Amino acid sequence: MGTGAMLGGGSKSREHHWWPVGLQKFWADKNGDLAWISPQGKIDRKRVRNRKIAKKAHGHTIFHGQVWETNFEGDFQSVDDAAPQIVETLLGFKPFGLTPSEALHMFRLLFKRDRHLRDTCRFYNLDENTNRKLLLLILSLLIRGPGNRFRYENYPQLVGLPPNENVGKLNMRQAYSLAKRQCETGSLSNRYYVLLHSPWKRFVFGDGQFDWLSQGLNGYRIDGRALMPLTPHLCIYVCTPRSMRVTPNCASFLAPPWMVDEVNEMIQACSKDAIYFMGSQPKLMPAFIEGQFLRHNRPNNYLIDLLDEVAGNTRPLSSLISWTA
Repeated sequence: MGTGAMLGGGSKSREHHWWPVGLQKFWADKNGDLAWISPQGKIDRKRVRNRKIAKKAHGHTIFHGQVWETNFEGDFQSVDDAAPQIVETLLGFKPFGLTPSEALHMFRLLFKRDRHLRDTCRFYNLDENTNRKLLLLILSLLIRGPGNRFRYENYPQLVGLPPNENVGKLNMRQAYSLAKRQCETGSLSNRYYVLLHSPWKRFVFGDGQFDWLSQGLNGYRIDGRALMPLTPHLCIYVCTPRSMRVTPNCASFLAPPWMVDEVNEMIQACSKDAIYFMGSQPKLMPAFIEGQFLRHNRPNNYLIDLLDEVAGNTRPLSSLISWTA
């Protein structure tokens, strides 16, 4: 049998996307181009429809010697196909403050000393089907992203061995298989989503994410928190409160510019090679210029604490922000 024979099913394509084209389209300009910037400040643009962005050759192919290979690109097909509709559903969960009466209420809150972020939210209930699909989409983006790929490939260093690309792919496939099984058929533990809408200032997307969720995968539950920009105007935060009511399980609010800046700084700190953006070129942060995948030392900072408070996952508000490679 010739080189490249395949074990199991899956796509025969050698170009595997870690960011689905269906999501990239939300970040394209009026010409259909998507822009990104490197740590050195170099800007590139490509047409989304050409499918040449955020991909890796044989990124989801495990090689077994010189002859056999296992391609698990097809494992992501269903979640990628569903991604655009999931985002459209979330965009339909409008934030509080869009009507004149709601805008007046928000203005009055500025003079209220004991105001809370929850006071500016509109609340929704995600049905079980949407909940499962959304959680799987978030986990799929985290698990196959370059940041986690880098960590998976470096697991052998824990036992004194060099990084291994095939080991990384095996770990990636195992993690996603576990996530898929839990999201599709497992029992759903407490899960709360907070939608940050920003009609004015734009979010960025990176090749690394604020991820304290994918590491919380086990055979029984999915525990942790993550922050994921889905479009330039919508970012989602997911967390696992210790206790919560069955409904609502989703809050939606208008994010002020400082929150968007904070999210973008966190995304830059987690990213290594590329920050994707729409419109004006983002200001590069020192953490991104380092060109490393950094991780937050703690799963919280002031913004995360505020979002946790909305979800009912209350802890003392903190201000410490520390990043490590």
